[in-house]
Amino acid sequence: MKKFFKLSALSLAVASTSAYSAVLEEMIVTVQKREQTLQDIPVAVSAFNGDEMVNMGVGDIRGLVDLTPGFNGKTEDSFIDALAIRGIVTNDFGIGGDPSVAIFVDNVWAGRNGGVQMAFYDMARAEVVKGPQSTLFGRNAIAGGINVITNEPNELEEGAIAVTIDEYGYDANGMINVPLTDEWFFRAAAYTKDADGWLENVQGGDDVGKSEILSTRFGLKYAGEDVEAVFRLGYEDREQDASVYWSADSGVPQDKINSDLLDGGHDKSEILTLQANVSWFINSDYSMTSVTAYKTYDFDYLEDYDSIPLQVNNYRQEQEVDYLSQEFRLVYEGEGNVTWFAGISAYKEDIDATFGSTYNEDDLCARISQTDSADFFGPATGCADQNFEDYWSEVTVQGTGDQIAQSDIITKTETNIDTIKASGWSVYGDLNLMFLDSRLGVTIGGRYTLDKKEMEIEFLDSGGALGNNFGFEFVTPGPVKDDDEWSQFTPRLAVNFDVNDEVSVYYNVAKGYKTGGYSTFGVDNDGIDGNGVAINARPVAFDPEETTNNEIGVKARLLDGSMQLNVTYFTYTYTDLQLVIFESGSSLVKNVGEAEADGVEVDMNWTPGENWQIRAAAAWLDTEITEEIEAGDGTKGNKLQIAPEFSGSWMTTYTVPVEGGEVHVTGTYIYQGEVFGGPGNFESAKIEEWEQIDLRLGYSSDDDWGVTLWVENITNEEYFERGWENRDTNNSGGYGLTNTLVWPNRPRTAGVTFDMRF
Repeated sequence: MKKFFKLSALSLAVASTSAYSAVLEEMIVTVQKREQTLQDIPVAVSAFNGDEMVNMGVGDIRGLVDLTPGFNGKTEDSFIDALAIRGIVTNDFGIGGDPSVAIFVDNVWAGRNGGVQMAFYDMARAEVVKGPQSTLFGRNAIAGGINVITNEPNELEEGAIAVTIDEYGYDANGMINVPLTDEWFFRAAAYTKDADGWLENVQGGDDVGKSEILSTRFGLKYAGEDVEAVFRLGYEDREQDASVYWSADSGVPQDKINSDLLDGGHDKSEILTLQANVSWFINSDYSMTSVTAYKTYDFDYLEDYDSIPLQVNNYRQEQEVDYLSQEFRLVYEGEGNVTWFAGISAYKEDIDATFGSTYNEDDLCARISQTDSADFFGPATGCADQNFEDYWSEVTVQGTGDQIAQSDIITKTETNIDTIKASGWSVYGDLNLMFLDSRLGVTIGGRYTLDKKEMEIEFLDSGGALGNNFGFEFVTPGPVKDDDEWSQFTPRLAVNFDVNDEVSVYYNVAKGYKTGGYSTFGVDNDGIDGNGVAINARPVAFDPEETTNNEIGVKARLLDGSMQLNVTYFTYTYTDLQLVIFESGSSLVKNVGEAEADGVEVDMNWTPGENWQIRAAAAWLDTEITEEIEAGDGTKGNKLQIAPEFSGSWMTTYTVPVEGGEVHVTGTYIYQGEVFGGPGNFESAKIEEWEQIDLRLGYSSDDDWGVTLWVENITNEEYFERGWENRDTNNSGGYGLTNTLVWPNRPRTAGVTFDMRF
């Protein structure tokens, strides 16, 4: 962290030499369902407009993670179970639960694993709202919400194109906007990417990290006197390599992997979105908005999860999702001291998914004798080895275990088939009252939510010498079903006081709620019969998890309007955590453990001189598990996973006017403290602190074209995205698996971007 503050001091010293300062433009956000300036809302928000994201090289959600205080968990794949806000993360990558970080695109919930990751192009802005946002966003925004807004069609006849070429491939995006009449406007945008891999697999095959994306969006807008409507169609087809894992047992340096999947596995999504946003301006005080959306996507994923070249666990997930939602919202913004909004929303989601763990039984048996060596008389070379036979038969005298026939040993897949039918509705509202000549604002809000889920799950017989034993230890006599529902009222109270025209303080208390669900990878049962069939099998429901968050903050416009400085202190309690544990012969999600946290977040945007712009973010976070996850597991007092104590970023841009245009230089520094991979806080799944420096040098012509040279990770820093805990603190007892680190970062990469507007 010392290096972070040294760089910050240097940037401040350089910036302060400028003789002039420029007034910052107000950032308009809509997190409270109406247009407000970022500085006027009593909520902790980090916001970025489209031009800023282009200039900062933000290409997707991962870029927001680097630049937003309190937002952590970069991920290369299409899963979002590693995204965390203030230490609250989704702890389940199945389909029976819901994400803890809610992501919205154009005010519509973007979904779950496989359907959320999206390329950022032709963007209006992105808003990262921290703390529980159940009242404002609903759909389980227990940690916070990310609101991504794309550009609407408008009355201008314009277009743009940008092409980037780097050491591994290229990407390109373009936009065209056409007014059709005085009231109808059309906009189309597209993005494509084709990148080679950059990570060597010592077993052979292409380098890992390949990515191919094709994405398009079409928009049609009607702007009448009393009605405004935007219709959107989006399509994205993405195919990239799956996540990769490294451990000390991989037997290779940290900048390589040792995987039996020579093609890098795959991570494929095909996503179609249809949306209609219609606003009716009833009069000068009232407006009604309708948001209708349909989203469908297919997700196909295959990875080598075990981090070694033996075929111990190649994990597969295939799912089809259909999601339909409708929201109506009435907003009152009169000239008096009262404003309010009220709304109702409903959704329906159908998910069909198949999960599989493929392994060679001999490889698994040999690996278990290594990871669980304390239970063996000696190492085993396969299932027919006497040492494994003794382990499998649970004998206490060496050499007396039942024999396993070599002819029965196969390569196989343990498969479970899951279907979720979910639906729900909510009613919500916010009332804002102004006092003391509008210097004091009090906001009272709440949302009542009802969610229903019907779960159907079936575990198939994998056969072979061992039967089902790796992910689950039984079969079910066909599909088993259950249904349940959960409801909750989540209130919110915020008080905002303008100390003067430049400084305001606020207090915000909110209750967060993530609905219950079902375990994806297991069922409850009354035992297993002699044929391996689970007796009285039934899906396992888990209850909602909840948070209560208190925060106080200061939002200031300083130095004659050239600086915006926002500081927030927060504290929360986190109860009934939805975590995965192994019980009743399978992995179940259960409500276990409690935690608490407090922290400070700082967000600064400053133009200290006519040609300077500085953007900085920093976060301090202290989390603690206050109730053990499982009795005697030693987790009490540990930190939450993906919750660094310190993180921050600093970005400085200097612009020099030249004949015919301007030259701009941007330097970015990113720091993240150590991060644990699970509640055990095991060293073997811990990510050490890391830092990264990026540099961009560009020229923008007065004739609406530009070129930018850039280098990411100039110092070639090596680090991992995150870790996963699969074994005990001494890295034993993993039944073939080890604690792992996920995705080494991309090495130093240079490229050039050409852009043009017309």
